[in-house]
Amino acid sequence: MNFGPGRMSPAHRSVIKKKGYKKAIHSYRHGKIQWADKQLAGMRIDLRKSLRAQQSGRCYFCRQLVLQERRNACEDIEHYLDKSKLHYRKWTFSPVNLTIACHPCNLQKGNRDLGDAAIRGSTSLRVGSGSFRWLHPYFDDYHRNIEIHPGWVYAVKASAPKAAEAAAMLRDLELDQIERIQQTRQRYVDLLERTVVLMDKLIERNEVNKPRMKKLTAILKTLKDELRWA
Repeated sequence: MNFGPGRMSPAHRSVIKKKGYKKAIHSYRHGKIQWADKQLAGMRIDLRKSLRAQQSGRCYFCRQLVLQERRNACEDIEHYLDKSKLHYRKWTFSPVNLTIACHPCNLQKGNRDLGDAAIRGSTSLRVGSGSFRWLHPYFDDYHRNIEIHPGWVYAVKASAPKAAEAAAMLRDLELDQIERIQQTRQRYVDLLERTVVLMDKLIERNEVNKPRMKKLTAILKTLKDELRWA
């Protein structure tokens, strides 16, 4: 299965350099507007489109497909180094600081400081600027460090070059919970399949009006509601 690129490439650099966004970016950097300001709305839309394409529509962190809602309720433009921190504000528009993340991963990440002292004091964001707590989207290869097994089971690869960073990312984002969520959903699906098989057998025997059929129908209704929230 294609889980998206191992190492991202900042193809969206051209979006940030568009002349039409230059004035708004200048206003942001001088503290006159915030990231959510409508002056930056066009750029945010273009960034989303570019990042979605680069990431094959998947969250950078968990690699699950992100649903596209009208108001982008399921995804966020993610600043790897949190723009709310004064020492990282200078990299708000840095191409290598931007990804798309699903809303749950972004919430779990919060405003963690993922750079060390060298990163916080650096004047450039590149390989060698310092160390990061997690895998970096543009400087590290996700697939060389993390493997994803069926059922969304995440593990650090035995030969991972950044094993500590990969382990910290999986632990901090609590990606092990995705496996438990998927297991719960699979139990519902299995029960649903068994119920449908039993119903088919009853229909073949012309027993559709018997109490057992009504019981199975009630189970199906319950499963439908449970799956809606699983």
